[in-house]
Amino acid sequence: MKRRAYLVTAAAATLGGCSALSNSETSDEPNDDDDDDDDSSDSQDPIDESAGSFDQFDDLSMWTVMEGSLELDNERAFVGEQSGRMEATESERRVMIKRRFDQPRDLSDEFPAMAFATEQDVNPIVQLTDTDGNRLLLQCDVPPGLSFAQHDLGIIRTDGDPDLSSIAHIKISAWAGDRSVTVWCDDLHFVSRPDTGKVLLQFDAGDESTATRARSALSDYDFPATAFVPTDYVGGSGYVSRGQLETLQSEGWTIASGSTASGGLAGRSESAQRDRIQGAIEWLESNGFEDGASYFGYPLNRYDETTMALVEEHHDIGFVGGYGGHADLLNPAIAPRAVGSSADEAKQLLDQTAKFRTITTLNYVDLSGESGAALEETLSYLSDLESAGDLEVVGPDDIASNHVYDG
Repeated sequence: MKRRAYLVTAAAATLGGCSALSNSETSDEPNDDDDDDDDSSDSQDPIDESAGSFDQFDDLSMWTVMEGSLELDNERAFVGEQSGRMEATESERRVMIKRRFDQPRDLSDEFPAMAFATEQDVNPIVQLTDTDGNRLLLQCDVPPGLSFAQHDLGIIRTDGDPDLSSIAHIKISAWAGDRSVTVWCDDLHFVSRPDTGKVLLQFDAGDESTATRARSALSDYDFPATAFVPTDYVGGSGYVSRGQLETLQSEGWTIASGSTASGGLAGRSESAQRDRIQGAIEWLESNGFEDGASYFGYPLNRYDETTMALVEEHHDIGFVGGYGGHADLLNPAIAPRAVGSSADEAKQLLDQTAKFRTITTLNYVDLSGESGAALEETLSYLSDLESAGDLEVVGPDDIASNHVYDG
């Protein structure tokens, strides 16, 4: 039976400035938060401390709308018969909803992850606030116009020093600015985190600099790394050769798939995408790189529903541009990775990864100029953290075997 729509609206509030680490969607400063409101006005719920699916958005009475609007949508769902549709009009600068826990929830070993869909270019934010008002903000990259998909959320910033053992409430928001936006949300999970932070090092596009500058930079460290190669280009001018790939593999690298060519897959026919994905697997398996054939790096960090479905069918993990610092993978078909981070950005990601025991993938495409220098500085900093036991550098096999969430 379809449920009657539940609709509630709230006036927009005055917003503060933007985070220095993100775009305008992260405008969620403490002075526009609602932590001084009357707790008795918030809907409360019996606490469920078990990890797993926490809210399937079939009852919105637990959520308070802070800005914009929220209603049940029984025409679109990831699980069950309906989802929550969050909307902000052109006169509202964002939409935000909040769910307060009846008792502080212990998230010492968990992070949220959930299903999203949107028709606009907007990346939702999920915020955890502890009982003292300190906050942890996480975000995911949701391509517009696609069906629901589960997304793993990465850290974008903290306000204060959040105590994850005592989380008072969770918020979901999306920045609108001067346009209207709609975001569908469903199947909120709490997902386990590793005992120690994990870092993956990845290099895309099969550029010859992977076998020269990247290899040289890593030669002083015993770090595993992954090269995603467009297999049709191996041996071509400016690209890695098969012999170079064999050398990298002998030194502990994973040689993985970047499809057969470096151009994007999104928007191509299913048969064309399948040919490129399967063709790369066949080349890797025929040339002694069968272990890496289980892992995929999305060309140009773009995908559509067909791409994601084919990657899920043929690979253990698919890596795509997003936000570092997530929990165990809820959706390994689109594992987020930080692309082209500066040295300062990478250092901050590594510090957060160590502190919150998350998984961060650092991805590099072009190692010319400042990017190569940033890699070298990052590796030195990473080595210090690993030597101190704060982090562990791993390959994709470790994530696939030990850090894909199975409920």
